[in-house]
Amino acid sequence: MFSNEILLEAFLNSIAIALITTILSLVLGVLTAILLWRFQFPLKSLYQGMVMIPVIVPEICIGIAFLVFFNMIGWPSDLIWPLSLAKIIFAHSLFCFPFVAIVVRAKLVNLNWECEEAAKDLGANAWHVYRDIWLPHLKPSLIAGGLLAFTLSLDDFVITFFTSGPETITLPIKIYSMVRFSVTPEVNAASTVLIVVTILSVCTAIFFQKENLKKGSFE
Repeated sequence: MFSNEILLEAFLNSIAIALITTILSLVLGVLTAILLWRFQFPLKSLYQGMVMIPVIVPEICIGIAFLVFFNMIGWPSDLIWPLSLAKIIFAHSLFCFPFVAIVVRAKLVNLNWECEEAAKDLGANAWHVYRDIWLPHLKPSLIAGGLLAFTLSLDDFVITFFTSGPETITLPIKIYSMVRFSVTPEVNAASTVLIVVTILSVCTAIFFQKENLKKGSFE
């Protein structure tokens, strides 16, 4: 497996996509969670339902929708790396950030408003409030949500299949193309690595989510 350059390239592409997707999903997920938790605005229920669409709709429908969208805007597929991965990152980020928003919003419900008000009374500005109150409180949910987004992006096949170009190869796509001909030891090894990484990420996310719930119930 480690002597197969194409397989290693696919693995590095998957890792790069998953890492960038995780960062973008965290940013979008946290902002969405704060928006839905703290603010009231017209058509809030409609917006909340639209945000949850990727969680409800089957992935194949989302993949086809992205395929049609990219064809309509004429997004080129022959860009140099890492711009060639931009379509997949864009699609994965829109698919993963609702999961982050759900986890973060569940933690925001337990945020003590009195701590924020006390900090402001003592002269803290908005940055100090976010750094010293919000961030420590949301840290477990940020880690759990980020790991969930990383796992969803790393393992995704359907959306990647519809949004990847001819020069873009990810590990799930490469494994699928190899299995079509025969199941070789390379396929078994690559699948094992993918499963191990996925299990470790999910277990870590579940651990932090449990810690998050314990702290919330204690508070």
